[in-house]
Formats: sequence, C-alpha cells, structure tokens
Amino acid sequence: MKLLQQYRFASFMLVLVAIIAFSIASVDFALLFVAAILAMLSWYVTEGPRGKSLPTWISNTLVLAALGWAVVDFLSQTELAATTGVLGRFLLWLLVIKLFSSRGRNEDRQRFALATMIVIAGCLDSVQFAFGVLVFMYAGIAVWTAMLWRLHLGAESARASRRAEPGFSPPLEIAFGRRATPQFRGVVLGALLLVFAASVGVFLVFPRMPSFNQLQMPRGVRSVSGFSDEIRLGSNDRISESRRELFTVRWLGPDGTPVAQQRPLLLRGAVLERYDAIGERWLPARRTDAIRTFRTVPGSGMTPLGLSGALPRGATNTAEIEMRSLASNVLFSLYAPVAVSTNDARMVAFEPSTLLLRDASSNRGASSWSYSMRVQQQPSADTLADIGVEPPSPARLVSISIPGIDAVARDVLASARGVGNFPPEPAADASEAEMYLYRREVARGIADWMKRAFSYTTDLSANVRVPNEDPILSFLTRYRRGHCEYFASGLCSVLRALGIESRIVTGYIAFEYDQGAGHYIVRESNAHAWVEVRTGSAAWTAVDATPEDSLLQLQEANRSFADRFRWLYGTLEFVWNARVVGYDGSAQAAFAERVETGWRESIGQWLDGVRMRMREVAAVLGLGGARRIWFAVIAIGLTTAAVAALIVAARRHRMQQTLRVEGLPRARRRELVRQGSFYAIALAELSRAGLPKPESATPLAHAEALRASHAEVASAFEAIAREFYRIRFGGAHTPSNGGDPPEALLFALRRALSQNRGSRSAD
Repeated sequence: MKLLQQYRFASFMLVLVAIIAFSIASVDFALLFVAAILAMLSWYVTEGPRGKSLPTWISNTLVLAALGWAVVDFLSQTELAATTGVLGRFLLWLLVIKLFSSRGRNEDRQRFALATMIVIAGCLDSVQFAFGVLVFMYAGIAVWTAMLWRLHLGAESARASRRAEPGFSPPLEIAFGRRATPQFRGVVLGALLLVFAASVGVFLVFPRMPSFNQLQMPRGVRSVSGFSDEIRLGSNDRISESRRELFTVRWLGPDGTPVAQQRPLLLRGAVLERYDAIGERWLPARRTDAIRTFRTVPGSGMTPLGLSGALPRGATNTAEIEMRSLASNVLFSLYAPVAVSTNDARMVAFEPSTLLLRDASSNRGASSWSYSMRVQQQPSADTLADIGVEPPSPARLVSISIPGIDAVARDVLASARGVGNFPPEPAADASEAEMYLYRREVARGIADWMKRAFSYTTDLSANVRVPNEDPILSFLTRYRRGHCEYFASGLCSVLRALGIESRIVTGYIAFEYDQGAGHYIVRESNAHAWVEVRTGSAAWTAVDATPEDSLLQLQEANRSFADRFRWLYGTLEFVWNARVVGYDGSAQAAFAERVETGWRESIGQWLDGVRMRMREVAAVLGLGGARRIWFAVIAIGLTTAAVAALIVAARRHRMQQTLRVEGLPRARRRELVRQGSFYAIALAELSRAGLPKPESATPLAHAEALRASHAEVASAFEAIAREFYRIRFGGAHTPSNGGDPPEALLFALRRALSQNRGSRSAD
C-alpha cells in the first residue's frame, strides 16, 4: 500500500481505537458493540466502490438528536462525576455520525479532534491497564496519521496547482527520498520515540495528585466492581462479573500445611460504621484513636502486632497472600491478625479498633507483591487486649437514621422467629456473656431467614426507585433482591434497630480453592460485604446474610478456559497499578531517592573495585611505591590510543560518506575505502585549490565543467574519476592493467593544480 493510500486507513484506525478505548474506560460493552459495528459499516459505505455519504441535512438532524439525548442523559445522572461519561458518549456518537459524512479537510480535522477528546474523556474516567494500552496505541497511530495527513495535504495542494495550469502536466509523484516507505517508517519511529521520551519525562516530573483514593477501584458509569471503602446505594448499578485474578491466599493450619476451610474466607479491607441517610451510603467512622506502625524486616519472621512484642498463645493459622493484579495499600486480613510479615521491608500501619492493616511506606508506588499474617479466628480476651483493642461506643453501633426502620425490624424478627430456632430472650438480670450470645444467635437467625426469603442478583435495573424512600427499606419491604451490599446493609440496619451492635465490613470472599496449587484464588467479582456483630467486650463475629449458593453458582457460570491464562495479564496489570496509577508525590520522592542513592552506590562500588584491582596488579608486578607513576603512564598511553582510534574511526566514516559506500556490506566497504581513498584525496586537493565539486554534480560532470577554464586540471581529475568508477562500480582492483596507478594520477592532479596556481599568480 502506497503512503497516500495509507492515509484513509490510518485515519479510520485512529477513530476505531478511540471508540474502543472510551468503551473500555466506561465499561460499557453494549456501546462498544454498537459503535464499533457502525464504524466498520461506515468504512464499507463511504470507502467502498459506491462511495456514498449522508446528506448534510441528515447529518445535522442526527447531531441534534444526539445532543438532545445527551441532555436527557445528563439530567438523569445523580452524581457530578458521571458527567464525564455523558460528554464522552455524546462525542462518540458525534464521531460516528461524522464517519458517514462527506470527507474534506475540515471534516478530517473534526474527526481527529473528536477522537482525541473521546480518549481524554476516557482518561478522566478510568485508570485500567487495558485502557492504558489503548491510549498508547492511540498515541502511536495518531503520530502516524498526522504525518500521513501532511503528505495528503501536500498531494492535494499539488493536484490543485496542476489543475490550474493549462496544457499537459506530468504525473504527480511525491518524492520522499530514494526509498519513500522505509524512510517514512523511520521518521514515524523516531517521532514515536521522541513523544514517548517526552511523555515519560512529564510523567516523572508531574506525579498524580495525592487526593486520589488508591483503595477505590475505578467505577464505570453502568458497572462497578472491586473493593471499595464505602457503600453507595443511591444508584442501581450492575455489579461486574469480572474474572480478573487479583490475588491468591494460601491458608496454613497450625502445623504449617495448606488446608481448605469448610467455610469461605472473609478477607477484611474496610469497616463501615456510619450510615449517611442523605447520601444513601455507608462510610468509615471518624476515629481519633492512635494507629500503631511497625517496620517489617524480610527474613526475620513475623512481626507481632501486640503491645508485648510477643506472639500470643493459642492456636493460630497463617494466611499467605500473593498479589497478582491488585496494587493497593490495603493488607487484606482475616479476623483477627496478631502478626504480619512482608516480602520486602515495609512500614505497616495497624488500627487496633478495626483490626485493619495498611501499607504506610513512603514508596506506595511499589506495593508488596506478597505478605503473610498470623491469625487467631477466635482470639481470647487477653489476645485482644494485647493487640490494643478497646471496647467501642455502643451508641455509635446502634445508630441508624432511617425513618420507619424500627417497625420493619420488628416484622423481620417476627418472620425469622416463625421459621427458625431462636434462643429465648435472656432475663433482665442475665450476664453480659448471655446477652452477647443471644444477640449473636438472633443475628445468625435473621441472616439465615434472609438467605431463604431474599434472592441474590447483580442486576438491579428492575428495582425502580421509590421517591423519598430509603433504598434499604425498599430492599427489605418491596423487592427483596439485590447483591451483597444490600444484604449487608439490610441486616445491619435491622440489627441496629433491634439494639444489637453491628457494623459492615467490605473486602473479598474466597471460596475458589485450587487443589493442585493449594491456595484460594480471589477474583475481582469476589468483592464482598458482610456484617460483624459485637459478641464480647472487644470481640466481633462475622455474620453473612448473602446466599453463598448464589455466589457459587455465579462463579461457576462465569468460569471459562481463559481463567488459566489470566495471571499473565494480571502480572502486567499489577505493575501498571503499582508503578503508573500509584505514582504520586511520595512515590516520586522515593524514586528520586533510589536513583540518586543507586548512582552513588554504583559509582562508589566501581571505584572501589578499580582501586582494589590496581593494588592487585601492582603487587603482582612488584611496582612498589612507584605504582602511581606507572599507572599514570599506562593511563596516558591508553588515553592516547583511544583518541587515535577515535580519529581513525572519524576519518574512516568521512571517507565512507565521500565514497558513497554506506549501504554496502562491511567487507566491501573496507575494500573500497582502502582502494578508493585516492578519489577522496583528489576531492580534498580540489577544495583546497578553490575548485570544490558540488554535491549535485557527478565526478565526470565536474571535470567537464572545469575544462573551459582549467583544462589540465580537468584532464587530471577526469582520469582519477574514471579510475574510481572502474573500482567502485566495475569491481576492478588497483593498479589497473595498462593504466597509471592512483599515486601517479594524484601526482598529475597536484602538478596541474600547482601550474594553475602559478598561472593565476602571474596574471
């Protein structure tokens, strides 16, 4: 395909990549399917044999319709952050309409501008690795298309000027060197390298804003997935069923052997204690208690989290977590961690009130690949006291500001009692332990009733919102279907209304066990929410109302052959999240410190090695105290040899340029430089005499041009040129049979030049 023919294909690929990138960023595969099909159809319609395009009035009507739909879409959004998706979708449909319109310079500019704006809108909406790859691809195609566009404009201008000239015009040919296509590819590659280098420089100098919440996974407009440190119930989003492998968990028994639990593992990431009825969301509590930090040292064993600095007594299990694609400063843990270790030196922050762990290292851009923690699933009161857990505030854990929730809670309790075995209510003088036991059994009974009476679904589009009604009430009284966030919210709200202290925990649930590898596989769709009920002065028990059978069925339904190879993509995505998405101010400072320290250490180690080797050489040669003088002489000699080698190499390079032998094999180049050096000497003699050969003139043509005023010089140089032609293109060797050797030819040229200078001086 010729360069001018590549332009239309390149511009179409640019638009197609922009459409795919924005669809991936917004996690809207319906948009991807429809827009991509229409874009490919436009190529067949407009670039096919018929070359049809939409009339202007139809294009304008479609643009107005897209604008009206964008306005309706904007007014239906409940969050300001969703406006980026609205703008991007409007620009995407505007671009699709432009694909069916007639083409011209202005239309091409509009397509390029729209495609770029769509990619920018995607950058504001997503940080996913797949989208990042598409952005890099778009940048490369954009450079290629922009250069082809300049060639296209030049060709169009040349054609217009030819049409304006009367009479016969020769065929139009765009000259771009002797080999146009390879040279154009080289220019494009150089431009791509330059753009990439500039982008890396800007990225390193200007890090991400620190306000970005690294714990929050990217959310699409219509689909959400992954762990979050809050629960939003205000929108009926569909939970993504992504099979992306995030990390693995190896669960070791007290004897250190891998085992599979009968119950799924609940990996805690955030504790939510406050419900905002206005925003319809669960949030973490604002705490003022101290957070302790620990420095982990690889190879030194587990770092205890307790105040005593020793591992507690009692049966403990070990969870070994290896990250695959999730780069987060959250150390997902089970209840209750008592010790932790990481694969490299890290600063770990521990919050005793919630038993949550965070990576507090200054270099957050390189989150731990793996970490381990010692866990006591049923910690004693002494263990909880040692790790600093204090009794929480009861008033905060029974507060729920939802109008009408008290009556609903009583109805739920009555319905659950009718089908389950509930313990009798304790007497007024019952002990604290009896009260905690009763509350735990009530929570479990209500959770079991919800598993039977409610249905699990990831699609809430059929749940029509009732004005001025809290979504938790709608879930409990109207629809009785939803995903884990609704089950946890409903159970926690009912328990609080009944006076039972409870809170919501978000994280991941692990139930997919690989028997061969001996570990659990945690995928993005395993993001989960459950409830913890207070069952002691400082103890909590996990209660999950989400039907586990539904989760397992959903997991099995989405299983595919590609699951075995997702870890390849997951490794790249982890590096992307850790090194690119997680690159903020602290990561920049840590990177600069590592570079500076690394250079100093490398140079210091190299100098120390050189000094040591010099001492060894001096000892072997017996140089004694004069070793400094000898080494100085050797250094001067080596430096002189290096300079001489550089001079010879530069001279050889200039000789090759003069003889025009750059593209020949190496052996042939050396032979021609050795045999044809007399021609280069002749050109230098002519230049010193004020008769240089122009770059555009051939040797024989230059000799003919000199003949009118310098006949003897012209004859001598013509003989040299013919001898050079015979060697360069005839494959002959010097000296020629029956001809003068090159030394004689050069002597004749010098004599003619000296006579020419003498005649000019006499004149």
